Amino acid sequence: ASQAASASAKAETPTSADPAAVEFLISSSAKDFKATGSGRPTGIRGARVGYFAESGKGVYLLCGSFKSGSGSQAKWTPFAPITTSDYEQWLGGSAKSYCEQRSIKWYPGDHSSALEQRLKE
Repeated sequence: ASQAASASAKAETPTSADPAAVEFLISSSAKDFKATGSGRPTGIRGARVGYFAESGKGVYLLCGSFKSGSGSQAKWTPFAPITTSDYEQWLGGSAKSYCEQRSIKWYPGDHSSALEQRLKE
């Protein structure tokens, strides 16, 4: 029975990322970053979309790093917006551990420039 359960769970994983979910994550993350005011990122890198099942529900997430500060004061911090019943954005170590889950199916593409563009709007 466990083999059938894992096979059906894998079968439910979308073969490509839902464009509406990707758009939601990018726009929600940009809105969140803008709300922080002076802590707004000066760069985004490695922003990729993944999917995993949690408590029987499919969850999309966007994992990447944002740059804050400049010059020798610049630092990169992991971030991970996640679709929940609404939306959550994890930062730092929490984001890093979320994004290191082996159960995540990653989709091709880097969404860093799309998020950076939203931050400028």
